[in-house]
Amino acid sequence: MDLLSVPPRCVVFDLDGTLIESIDDITDSVNSIRTERGAEPCSREHVRAAVGHGARVLCDKILLDILNPDEPMEQLFHQFRANYCQIASDHSRDIGWLPGTIEFLDHLRATGVPMAILTNKPRIVTDQLLPRLDLQGPWQAVICPEDAGIPKPDPTGLLSILHSLDCKVEDAIMVGDSAVDFATGIAAGVRTVGRRGGYGIASPPEPDVWVDQLVELIR
Repeated sequence: MDLLSVPPRCVVFDLDGTLIESIDDITDSVNSIRTERGAEPCSREHVRAAVGHGARVLCDKILLDILNPDEPMEQLFHQFRANYCQIASDHSRDIGWLPGTIEFLDHLRATGVPMAILTNKPRIVTDQLLPRLDLQGPWQAVICPEDAGIPKPDPTGLLSILHSLDCKVEDAIMVGDSAVDFATGIAAGVRTVGRRGGYGIASPPEPDVWVDQLVELIR
């Protein structure tokens, strides 16, 4: 933990696979389209491996085989997004905070460390989750690709968060679960923490520190 021996002045989190377990919601959104078109459903593992680069890339990876002739992929993307918005807005479904996450967020709140979220999840979907995400806030910022103008691993969104918080890159930590998050932190010059067992490709690049649960970072 030597690289994290200096406490951060702000912590920026990825969302899916880092703070919350959303793979069931994403899988249900994908498979409702596949089932409607008479195609075999995708497994959770197949969907999990495609997550991390945003919804458009996800659709390219796991819905391309059911695309009709002359049908634009954008149409399937909008259908997936509509399905996911409906599921995400269903408050009867468990948001699924990952083990050890709430304890770490409580610690940051108690010590006055600002928290923010930088996600590749579309804004329209993220907004559906915000009422439940806010229960573990306050979040100083929740930035989606539309807000930054470009998705991760471009560091624009991360740097904009740090600028708004008047936080130097060397005083911040980026916490994620995939190579997309670690590459974002590295591009910005920010220390990175990786949570094992997340979505997408874990590495390379490697984070500065790996943990199994975020609560481990308290020490």
